[in-house]
Amino acid sequence: MIPSFLQDLSTGTADFRHRHLAGRKAWRLALLPLAAWLITGFYSVGSSERGIVLRFGRVSARTGPGLHWALPRPVDRVYHPKATAVQRIEVGFRFLGRLVETEVDARRSDMLTGDENILKLMMVVQYKLRDPADYLFRAERPEFLIERAVESALSSSVSFRRVDDLLTGSKSEVQIEAIAEAQRLLDLYGAGIVLLGGNLQMVSPPAPVIAAFNDVTAAKKDAEKQMEDARLYANQTVPGARGEAARIVGGARGQADLRVNQARGEADRFQSLLAEYLRDPSVTRRRLYLETMERVLSRAEVMVVRDASKVTILAEPAAR
Repeated sequence: MIPSFLQDLSTGTADFRHRHLAGRKAWRLALLPLAAWLITGFYSVGSSERGIVLRFGRVSARTGPGLHWALPRPVDRVYHPKATAVQRIEVGFRFLGRLVETEVDARRSDMLTGDENILKLMMVVQYKLRDPADYLFRAERPEFLIERAVESALSSSVSFRRVDDLLTGSKSEVQIEAIAEAQRLLDLYGAGIVLLGGNLQMVSPPAPVIAAFNDVTAAKKDAEKQMEDARLYANQTVPGARGEAARIVGGARGQADLRVNQARGEADRFQSLLAEYLRDPSVTRRRLYLETMERVLSRAEVMVVRDASKVTILAEPAAR
């Protein structure tokens, strides 16, 4: 027969083992939800994304592509912004990627030019994130902020230009100035966004006056064409006219030199005759008479008429 104290010891040991096993099982059951909660902390970041981990509302970690772990909610929150992907937004006729539906939204594309005309502009802007944390938490609606900054920059650039320049050759200058000014505003706001470029897709007058603008544009193109034709004609005609003028002037100068030289020769001949005449007037007068008659008769037809009493010599100009 087993003593009573041994029976009590055996019973106590069995109770202890039972309570110990029950406690371990309870701990295991209690740890299962904790383990399941901790497992939910694993997250994956894509190749074009960056992971931003917030711990009680403050940025605690920035992670690159791959598999990572953070304390599950509500301790940590993980965001996956597309940091390296190039994104685009349409400013002007379209409002945050959709067609405008109200008159107020439509008027956001109206820009006042420097000569007090109204143009509608639509610009496509490419951008990517410079600082994902600033992009997420410094602006409540980053796309809206980009659009407002670009619209403000466009309005400022357009206000210094004439409508004709904007419709023809100033688009590239407006694009560069608008992107630079919008980037300055976004940096001032600390939006964490870098603008890669912009392209003006449309620059047109409001619908009610498009026909009039088109007529004016066509008239200006016709005027430019006529001016270009006139320049071409001038380039073809002026050199020939200048050459002809130079030829005429050269001929006139040659003729003038010839006449002057002839006059000088006649004057010199007269002076020499005058000197001889002063020395012997009768002989000089006789010689001049004979020389003159020789010149006259050499160019005349001589006819001799004879009658009973006399002989007459008639001289007539030779027929040419």
